[in-house]
Amino acid sequence: MKETKEAKETKEVKETKLKKLKQEFLVTTDTLWNNEVKANNYVAHVLLITAGMALVVMVLSWLKVFSINSSVMTKNLGMAFIGLLIPAVICLVLKGAKKWLKIMMLIVYTLILSCILMALGHNVTLALVFPVVLSIRYYSRPVTAFVAGLTVVFAGFAEYFGVAHGLGRLDLNMVDLPAGTILQIPDSMSLRDAVSLDLIDYNQLWVHTLRHSFLPKLILFILIAIICMEIARRGRKAILDQKAETEKTERLATELNLASDIQNNVLPNIFPVFPDRSEFDLFATMNTAKEVGGDFYDFFMIDQDHIALVMADVSGKGVGAALFMMVARTLIKTRAQMGGSPSEILHDVNNQLCEGNPAELFVTVWLGIVELSTGKGVASNAGHEHPVIKRKDGEYALIVYRHSPVVGAMEGMKFKEHEFELHPGDSLFVYTDGVAEATNSENELYGTDRLLNALNEDPEAIPEEVLKNVSRDINKFVGNAEQFDDITMMSFKYVGPENESKA
Repeated sequence: MKETKEAKETKEVKETKLKKLKQEFLVTTDTLWNNEVKANNYVAHVLLITAGMALVVMVLSWLKVFSINSSVMTKNLGMAFIGLLIPAVICLVLKGAKKWLKIMMLIVYTLILSCILMALGHNVTLALVFPVVLSIRYYSRPVTAFVAGLTVVFAGFAEYFGVAHGLGRLDLNMVDLPAGTILQIPDSMSLRDAVSLDLIDYNQLWVHTLRHSFLPKLILFILIAIICMEIARRGRKAILDQKAETEKTERLATELNLASDIQNNVLPNIFPVFPDRSEFDLFATMNTAKEVGGDFYDFFMIDQDHIALVMADVSGKGVGAALFMMVARTLIKTRAQMGGSPSEILHDVNNQLCEGNPAELFVTVWLGIVELSTGKGVASNAGHEHPVIKRKDGEYALIVYRHSPVVGAMEGMKFKEHEFELHPGDSLFVYTDGVAEATNSENELYGTDRLLNALNEDPEAIPEEVLKNVSRDINKFVGNAEQFDDITMMSFKYVGPENESKA
């Protein structure tokens, strides 16, 4: 039974690996196919441009612009125009989406240029480099090697037939005339036409052409072809590397989006959170600078008469800060529900965070506990921003006092706390440094003065509207500048005990 189970597990592992390999193959094939389709369309446009150039040269030949025989030149260029036009049009009609298109177009292009070489001789030798250079666009070393080999074969035949039958007739540098040969050249005859064909040893002519013309060109062409094949190989590798990097980035983005959803869902974000409690109104928001952030807020009932309010900011940004944030939030909430004052809670949480913190992250925390029946509260500020308070019928103002150390920096730290009291109609506003340090395009900070002005534009607004007013003012100040830090805010309005609120 055990062997059967192990065999089954081995089979499942093999099937998983095979499935993964198939997926990678399909992704690679799809990427290269998309590139080939684009390359086909690109080559088709090059063929059209070359055909257009052939047509222009053919017209100029009719106008006797060139000294070469116009009838032969027109015939060859006309053939080139039609030969290049047809495959280009076929490719564009099919939108480049056929495997055989690249072979057809590259063969035709090489053949047409070879025929032109045969007719025009050394005048267009450089043109034979075009097909192998053009083949690089497919980023396929075999395709480039195939075109290079095809070019050598076609060029060899073009050179052979062009020696005696090209428009230039003969290259006299390759001809050995018998000693004592006398040439009489009328004014209307060229030197090439004056050489009697009976005086030419064609075998010797071909040997000279091969040795002094074709082989030097061949050596240079081979060097160019090797370079082109290497470029094609590197291009293919770059495409596949880019695809792998894109997929890696997409996977990371997906994971970050998932982490962002988890983080947002971990924090209480459905309001009102305690619809059955009429002693207070509360609203909070967090706008992260990246997919995930290090800020967090929290609020929860410790018992029926005490609510804990938390506003915190983890040092650093990104995934590491987000993970540390979730650990810190869990520890604070768990410890607070066990009872104790804010200073005691932060003391124990600090020791726990210091036990395993290789990244040496820390967190600034404002932790307040409010007794709902009386409005009395106790708060501890571990290196966090100063809170803002508004008395009934008054304006928002900063409450400034000495901070305690940050949480998670050093084990055994003690945290100070101070008492405060909220009366019915009073409001409390806490936030992270992303609010005061929001920066515009001129590198100016938003600051606490602008924050107070935004709060006091409508001091009697309900908590949700308070945060909207501040957020709107920050966005107006920042404009198009990039957000560098998380912006997290919480507004708490104390209504008072249930019987007093009804009265």
